[in-house]
Amino acid sequence: MVANTQVPETRRVVCTHCDRPIEIPASAMSVSCRFCHRRVIIEDIVIKAYHAVVRLATAGRVEIAGKAHVIAEIRVNELVVEGAVKGNITALDRVLIGKKGSVLGNLCSRSLEVEPGATLVGRVQVSPEFALEPKGDPEESEVADL
Repeated sequence: MVANTQVPETRRVVCTHCDRPIEIPASAMSVSCRFCHRRVIIEDIVIKAYHAVVRLATAGRVEIAGKAHVIAEIRVNELVVEGAVKGNITALDRVLIGKKGSVLGNLCSRSLEVEPGATLVGRVQVSPEFALEPKGDPEESEVADL
């Protein structure tokens, strides 16, 4: 008799702390990075009001609603801005700035879509090959430079 075993579905995300790729269960909301051992939030976030934090990071999607104002360094997989953002943005996949959206800060992403009427003030780096280099130990980089 053969047991019917299902292989759990997984997906690949990048740790928002050490920039290393990790395999996680498809249904996970957060995991511990196997490299840096820090908590990585995976869930999607919708912000509908004023939100000021030092850092907003998720390996999922962040949507900033029309009347929301966010002040933070943002590091996400995908970002949709319908409201206002003040702070630098790093998106591993794409950024969409809606027609009433406003971004004040530097932006780095694989793809960028800015609808007519949107505001974007800051340095922009968009590249299909955009990939973060894993943050290594400072000692390793010093040895490599020698």
